[in-house]
Amino acid sequence: MPYTRAHWFGIGWALMLLGGIVYTTLVTAQSPTDPTTQFASGLSTCPAPLTPVPLVNPTTVTNCTRAGIQAALDQGGHIRFACGTGNEPFTIPLDAPLQVRAGTTVLDGGGLITLDGQGQTRIIQNPFVQGGNHLTIQNMRLINGKAPAGSRVEENSGGAIISGSPGTRLHIINSTFANNRTASPTAEDNQGGAIFANNSYELIIVNSVFENNVAGNGGAFGVIAVGVQVFNSRFVGNQAIDDTAGGIVRGYGGAIHIDGVWNNFNPDTLNEYTICGSVFEGNTAVRGGGASSSVISDNRNTRATFERSTFRNNHARGRSSQPNEGGQGGAIYHIEDDHAGGDNEFNLLISDSLFTGNTALRQGGAAWLYILGNGVVQNSTFENNRTSAPFNTVGQGGAVAITLGKIELAYTTFANNHAAYQGGALHGGGGNDARRVITLRNTIFVNNTLNEQDQPSETRWQGYHTNRPMNDGGGNLQYPRMKPTYNNDVNNKITANPIYADPLLLPLADNGGATQTRALSPGSPARDAAVGACPPTDQRGIARPQGAACDLGAYEYAELPPPTATPEPTATPVPPQGPVLRSVQPSLFVAGTAATQTLVVHGANFTTQSVVHWNGQPLDTTFVSASELRATLPAARLTTAAQVAVTVFDPSAAAGAQTSAQQVVSIVSEIKRVYLPFVRRGS
Repeated sequence: MPYTRAHWFGIGWALMLLGGIVYTTLVTAQSPTDPTTQFASGLSTCPAPLTPVPLVNPTTVTNCTRAGIQAALDQGGHIRFACGTGNEPFTIPLDAPLQVRAGTTVLDGGGLITLDGQGQTRIIQNPFVQGGNHLTIQNMRLINGKAPAGSRVEENSGGAIISGSPGTRLHIINSTFANNRTASPTAEDNQGGAIFANNSYELIIVNSVFENNVAGNGGAFGVIAVGVQVFNSRFVGNQAIDDTAGGIVRGYGGAIHIDGVWNNFNPDTLNEYTICGSVFEGNTAVRGGGASSSVISDNRNTRATFERSTFRNNHARGRSSQPNEGGQGGAIYHIEDDHAGGDNEFNLLISDSLFTGNTALRQGGAAWLYILGNGVVQNSTFENNRTSAPFNTVGQGGAVAITLGKIELAYTTFANNHAAYQGGALHGGGGNDARRVITLRNTIFVNNTLNEQDQPSETRWQGYHTNRPMNDGGGNLQYPRMKPTYNNDVNNKITANPIYADPLLLPLADNGGATQTRALSPGSPARDAAVGACPPTDQRGIARPQGAACDLGAYEYAELPPPTATPEPTATPVPPQGPVLRSVQPSLFVAGTAATQTLVVHGANFTTQSVVHWNGQPLDTTFVSASELRATLPAARLTTAAQVAVTVFDPSAAAGAQTSAQQVVSIVSEIKRVYLPFVRRGS
């Protein structure tokens, strides 16, 4: 989703007028003269566990060379820079790594300082220290770092930063890491194009950006036995490129690679892996986890959590020389590996997130999951994810493949996903295994597909939505019911008793909240159809329920304010009355919108011959009821800003009553966010 940095000092309320609903989102804004946010992500979705450290008695670096910075690092404490002129950005080239020496170090670039490894050297080394230390990097940019060649992971990993000691805390705040890499990406376990942390208490990343970093695993960062939190950060174009044969850890985690959050050498850690409010786009891995690959241990009360985040166009491509090897979890690849008795733990949460355009060669276009205990996927949208394997090869779970786990998928929408072979949206292994129980509750599965539409196969488990009927928690909607190839529903039910109906979803769009969603049309059968308990909000943060009961899927329909009353026309003696147009949704579009849109038109006296007109030109129209029409609006009609008259024409009405009164729809050049200033009472 495009983001806007607010240029208003203080705190404001962003008001977004979308289709008649006013959504409010609390954002943290910065003054346009404050340079400290220049290297930050611009995201503020989740309350962050860290804020920038206020500097106390800082050492100021005025000799802006490697030697000058090293002299400050030798003393430790809080460090700032006075380089260049005024608030102009300043780049410091390095020809050797900087060494952290002290127990506590805060390196603050003020939003102006870039450390450049010049493609020759690692940028910062935080070596082993008995008892660990505390290193904070904030308001800086680290670019072109390069980890040295070597056969051992602790030598060859971490292009920009390497850090590791039991007890060490590494914090990254408001910083950018770009074009960092490792020199030995085909060395087994090589990881962390930008950062490698091992055997430490925690790595916490807040409001930061990782772009175009490359390693064998974990293109942006990799860890071994470290607790990890990532909040409000962006990961774009990072790559895990190890395509070689053999070994265990090769080509996993395009952006992030987690190899345990604790081990026997380092048992005391943050003991979690959490992603919140972050965006992963265009990251690529070879074997698994285009965005994130994580392996953690059970029976330690450890949980992997992915909340309020967007995963878009990430890929697990498989080995180039072996087209059927690797390629699992286009966005997320997650495993529990010890099987140490944690059958009843709550180990996994995916919530309030969007997965769209992700691909995996073999299994799980968006996510591949293997856990021993319990997990929940809720309030999330899986749209247009796919496996890319050729027909009649392993291509399972266009959106999600669950190999092991007792996982409930609730209030989640699966739309337009595609698998080559089995389970166009969801593939679940081992239907008769007590450790493999997949429960669907109040979900929507719509227009998911398989390759067999053009190349039929009589394989038993080829369900278009799921590879087999899953455990039925109630309230699950499926459309279509039939397999198009065979015109029957044999082995095509998502549960034993699904609801067969078109949910009437609108296209993926910014409907408020942190992520894009697919809204329900007013006439959707998914409205008020949920059974049992529901979460307090939907994917956007809108309160549930809005009606008599909660809605199915990730989106809770919120009624528009009632339209302004239209004065009744003077009665005429000509019956019958023609079409009456009361409202058009959406009523606001952005010029240049690339996708075809759907207009939902409400009124009265509509018939099967009623046609929606756009500035007098007919649109393809579907009759829903006497009070609702749906019209297809091509993108070509939305090229320039304008005020457009929408009417309904019905040739079956009497002369003089065939055309309704008009409603005006706006096409604007952009949607403005208005930031209201924070005003203290009495100021």
